[in-house]
Amino acid sequence: MLSSKLLTAATCFSVLGLLAASCAPAAEPTRAPKTVAPSAATAKPLAPSTPKAAAPSPSPKPTAEQRRYGGILTIGIGGDPPSLDIHREETAYIYALTNPTYSGLARYDPRAWPETKVVGDLATTWELSPDGKVYTFRLAKAVKFHDGTPLTAEDVKFSLDRIRDPSLGLTKSPRRTQLAAVTSIATPDDSTVKITLSYPQASLMTMMGSFLFAVMPKRLVLEKKGDMTKTLVGSGAFKFKDYSSGIGWELAKNADYFVPGLPYLDGIKAYIIPDSFTRFAALRTRSILWYTPFPYMTMAQAETIEKTLSGQIAVKWGFHPAWYGAIFNVARAPWSDARVRQAISLAFDRKKMLATGLQGAGVVGMSPQAPGEWALPEDEITKMPGYAKPDIEGAKKLLAEAGFPNGFQNQALTRTDPANQAVGVLLKDAVAPIGVTLDLNLQETAAYFDQRDRKAYSIVAGSSGSIGTDPDILLGDFFVTGGGRNWAGYSNPQYDDLYPKQSRALDPAERKKIVWEMQRILLKDLPIAIAYWANAAYAWWKEVRDYYPPTSFHNAFSFAEVWLAN
Repeated sequence: MLSSKLLTAATCFSVLGLLAASCAPAAEPTRAPKTVAPSAATAKPLAPSTPKAAAPSPSPKPTAEQRRYGGILTIGIGGDPPSLDIHREETAYIYALTNPTYSGLARYDPRAWPETKVVGDLATTWELSPDGKVYTFRLAKAVKFHDGTPLTAEDVKFSLDRIRDPSLGLTKSPRRTQLAAVTSIATPDDSTVKITLSYPQASLMTMMGSFLFAVMPKRLVLEKKGDMTKTLVGSGAFKFKDYSSGIGWELAKNADYFVPGLPYLDGIKAYIIPDSFTRFAALRTRSILWYTPFPYMTMAQAETIEKTLSGQIAVKWGFHPAWYGAIFNVARAPWSDARVRQAISLAFDRKKMLATGLQGAGVVGMSPQAPGEWALPEDEITKMPGYAKPDIEGAKKLLAEAGFPNGFQNQALTRTDPANQAVGVLLKDAVAPIGVTLDLNLQETAAYFDQRDRKAYSIVAGSSGSIGTDPDILLGDFFVTGGGRNWAGYSNPQYDDLYPKQSRALDPAERKKIVWEMQRILLKDLPIAIAYWANAAYAWWKEVRDYYPPTSFHNAFSFAEVWLAN
C-alpha cells in the first residue's frame, strides 16, 4: 500500500549513501530456455529501425569478473507516478517502479543492446501456427506472485484481457490498440496460453517483450474490483517494499524469483528528484549510482561527465522513440479546422526547438512515424513546407482562410517537468509571429494526464513515447479511431481501413507502401504536429555491472541481472 512520510528533500539527501556489495562470489544464473522461434528487432542508437525476423544472436562471453550478491542500487527519478497500475498508466515515472516487480510472457534481452531481441520471460517456449494466427506459449513451472500465490495461465489471460477489453471495467489501457488483432485467449492448462489473432501480426512478439504487458494476479485484481492504483504485486525479481510520495520508493529482493540465481541485488532504492541539476549533482557525488534518463540528461551534462568522470561513470546514448510537439483537440474550435492545425506546424522552427528543448539531443521530425525504416523517404519529408525552416507567411495565409486573419488567443496544457515545460514555451514562442497567443496551463503529472485523457483541453504542448518504432504501435495507439492514446479524438475512416492492412502485410515492401500512405494522410489532417524526436543518455557508476541501456526508455529498468562490484 502507499504510505506518506513527512520527510523533506534535505532529510532525504542526508540519508543517501552507497551500500557496498557483499563479497560472496556467485555463478552466473541461467534464465528459462530461449524460445522456439524468437522474434528479433534492431535499433541502433540515434538511428532506429524496426522489427525484423532474425535468428537469435549468440550469447556474449561471460565477464571475467565473479558476479557478487548483495548491495542496494540507488537511482534518481524525476517524479511520482500517477498510480501504481502499469496497465492504465503511461508516464515514464511508473516504469522504474513496476518493471523490476512484474513479469510478462516475454522480455527484451538486455545483453543484446544495441539490438533488441525478444526472449522468454514467463514463457519458456512459444510456437506459431502455420497460418501465423495462433501463438502457443508454455509457461515456466512453479512461478509465484510476491504474495506467495501461484501464477498460472489464467493470470496471463486475465491480464491481457484486462488491457485489451475495456468492457470488463477493470481498467482502460492506453495500449489496447496494440492487441486489436487478438480475437481470443485460451488456457488449455495451467501452463499453456494460446493467443489467437484475426490475422498474422509480425509485431506481436515485439509488443509482448515489453514490460507494459505485465501479468497481475487475477484473484487480487478482482478482489480490488480492478483498482490496482495503490497495490503492486507481481512475480518479478524485486518486491514492492515502500513508497513515499515526493520522496522515493524501495524494492526488495524476491528470494522466490523463478529464475534460479537471480537477482544479485538486495534491493533498489529510488529518490524522487524533480530538478535535473540536483539529480545530476546526486549522480556526480555518488548519492545515486544510476541516473534515470527522464527528464533527460542534457548534452552539456553528458560532456561534463565525459571530461571529468569518464573513468568512473559510463554514459551511453540511445534513440528513444518519443516525440515532442502539439496535440490538437480536433473536436474543439479553432482546432477542428485542419488549416489552423497546419498553420501551427508551418510556424515551427524545428531545428531551433530541438536545439533549445533537448539541446540538440535528438532529431528533427514532422512525420508521426519515427525516423528509420518505416518513415517517409527522406527526400520527400525534408522538402515539405515547415520541415527545414518555418513558413510564417504560409501559416498566416492558412489562418486567414480559416477566418483568423488577425490570429487568436488560446490556452495550451503542458506538464511542469523540464522537458515538457520547454515544449510549452517553445510552442508559445513559435506561434506568436503568426498572431496566435497561447497561455500556458502548467499542471503536475497526474492532473496533466487527467485533463489530456478526458480531452479537457484545447491544445497540448507535450510529448509521448513508445516501446518501439513499429507502425503497429506508433500509427495505431495515437491515430486509430478509439485508439488507447488517441487524445486528439482523431477519426478518419480511410486511415482506419489502412491500419489493419499494413499490420497484416507480411511483405515489408508492401507494408511500407501502406505505412507511407498513412503518414501522408496524417500530415494532411495533422491531429498531432511533431517538432522533434528524442535521444536519451543513460548514465551509471561503473561499479554497476551488467547494465545495458535499452532501445526504448520504457524498458530501461530491467535490473534483474545487475550486480555491484567492490
